[in-house]
Amino acid sequence: MKKVLRSFLFIAFLGFTAGKSNAQCTVSDIVFQNITVIGSTPLTCTVKFDAVFNIENNNGNKFIFIHAWLQNDYPNYFHCVNGQTTINGSIAAPHGTDLIKSFINIGLDNNGLIPTVLSVYPPDASVQLATIESVRKELLPDGSANIFLTGVVVTAPVACGTPVVIEADLWSSQSASAQRAHCVNCGIRYSAGYLNVTGLVNCLTLMYFGTISNNTSIPIGGYYRVFADVNGDGYFSPSVDTLLQTNTAFSVGANGSTTINGPIPGVNLNQDVFLIITQNTGTADGASRVFLLQSTQCAPLAVTFKSLKATRINQNHVAVNWETATETDNSGFAIQRNMGNNSWEIVSFIISQAPGGSSNSSLFYTFNDVNSNKGITQYRIKQVDLDGRAKFSEIRSVRGDAQKGKIIIYPNPSTNGRVNVVFEEKDGIRDVTLSDMFGHTVRQWKGVSNNTLLIEKLGAGMYTLKVVVQRTGYINVEKIMVY
Repeated sequence: MKKVLRSFLFIAFLGFTAGKSNAQCTVSDIVFQNITVIGSTPLTCTVKFDAVFNIENNNGNKFIFIHAWLQNDYPNYFHCVNGQTTINGSIAAPHGTDLIKSFINIGLDNNGLIPTVLSVYPPDASVQLATIESVRKELLPDGSANIFLTGVVVTAPVACGTPVVIEADLWSSQSASAQRAHCVNCGIRYSAGYLNVTGLVNCLTLMYFGTISNNTSIPIGGYYRVFADVNGDGYFSPSVDTLLQTNTAFSVGANGSTTINGPIPGVNLNQDVFLIITQNTGTADGASRVFLLQSTQCAPLAVTFKSLKATRINQNHVAVNWETATETDNSGFAIQRNMGNNSWEIVSFIISQAPGGSSNSSLFYTFNDVNSNKGITQYRIKQVDLDGRAKFSEIRSVRGDAQKGKIIIYPNPSTNGRVNVVFEEKDGIRDVTLSDMFGHTVRQWKGVSNNTLLIEKLGAGMYTLKVVVQRTGYINVEKIMVY
C-alpha cells in the first residue's frame, strides 16, 4: 500500500558533502518535511517536523549534531567557505556561547546499531536540545545510511509565515565524549515562506504540472530539479530517488505565479515526484526547498492486500498472516516489527508465491514470529518489487502476554495529542466513539475491523472512548488524558 506523504511546508538542505576528503565524513541530502505549526506568538513559531539525511555508516561518526540560526544570526563558527570548514584538523565543539542564537539543536548518539536521541549536549549541558519522537536508520547498498528523525519540535524566533533564510551546520565527532568536531558540513542555506508550489502528476499523459507562487513583493528567480519517489516512502533522498529533470530555470514576479510542466518516463508510472527549488536571487540566493507533487493512479499497485493480521498465539509466539488479491512483478515481503523502542527491524523475508512474481489469484502467507515481548509490538510488511522498489503496508499491533485488558491505550496521558488504541483480536468488528469532557462527540468510527486505531490531533483535555462490539453488543469505556 503506497504511503501518501503530507504536504511539504518547510525546506531542505540539499546536495552538500563534508568539508574533509575522508569518505567516512560524507554527509548529504538533509531534508526537513511534514511541518506542523503547534504554537505561535507574535514573535515566535513552534513547529514539529520530520527530517532525513544520508551519512556514511561507520564507527567514525559516533555523535551527530545539527545547529541552525536565522541568516543574520549565523556565527560562522567553523569559518565556512562553500560548505566546508577552513580550519585544519579537528575543531573544538561549539559551546553555549557559540550557539546562543541557534533555534535548532539536534543531538544523536550514533554508537549503536540504531541512533538514539541525546537529551543533553555533551560539550555543554546548558545547550537545550530539541525533542525527537523517534529515530530509525536504513542501510543503503553503497555503504551509507539514511537516518530518519520523526517528531522534532523547535521554536523559531520569527512569526509563523514570515519569509526567512536559515543557515545550518552539521558536524560529527569520533571522540567518546563528543568534545571535538572531526567531520563538518557548514553554512547550509535554506528558505521558508518565500515560495509555494501546487500541482500533480497526470499518469494518463505521463506529465507533471505545477504552479510556483511568490509570497513576497519582490521578483524571485532560480531553478528546479525533478525526482521520482521510486521507493514510495514519501521521503526525498537523492541517494535513492531518481533524477528525472536537471536544473531548469524559472522566474516569478512579485506576488505572482508561473506554471511549469514536464514529461514523466513510463517506468515511473504512478510515482509521486519531488520538486526541488533553489533560489538564486535576493537574500535567499542559494537556498533550496522541496515540494511533493502527488500522482494520480492509472495502473494497479504491484500488490493488492486483502487482509493483514498479527495475532499473539501464546507467550512466546505471534502469527503474522496476510492475503493478497493480485501481485505484479513482486519479489516478496519483508516482515518488520517495532517492539516499543521506536526502531523497525526486519525479522524475515518471505518470497512471493506468485509464478514469476505475478498472479491474479488470492495468495495466503503466514509467518510465526518468536516474540515474548511483554509490551506492545507493531508489525508491518515491506513489499518489494522485482526491480527493488518497495511499499509499506498498514501497521498491526499485538499486546504482550501479560497485558490482559480489553483495550490498551498508549501513551496515556499523551503530551502531543496522539494516542494508539489496541483492541483484543478476537472481538471482530467494532463501533468506536470519542467524546470530550462535556459529552460532545469528537470523532466516530464505524465498522472498525483492524485491532489498531490511531487517534491524532487531540487538544488538551479529558476524553472518553466508547467501544461497542457489533457481534455481542459488549461495551467498553476508557478514559484518555491529553496534556
